[in-house]
Amino acid sequence: MFTFDFVIDSVQNAKKTFVSTFVADTKFKEELNKLVDAQTKFAKGQIQTTLSIAEAFVKNASESFYAKKGA
Repeated sequence: MFTFDFVIDSVQNAKKTFVSTFVADTKFKEELNKLVDAQTKFAKGQIQTTLSIAEAFVKNASESFYAKKGA
């Protein structure tokens, strides 16, 4: 999970750096940073959901395989 968080944080921090460098209006800058924060939360949630689904699939497939093998 660390690798995914690191990649997401790197991309999102690059966005924030771009905003702070090139957006002059303070109010607009705050709103863009809120958007980036929301994107970060969403992306991390999606990764967690996908990993949970994959983990459940592997667990169930393994249990099914070994149950059939032992029968």
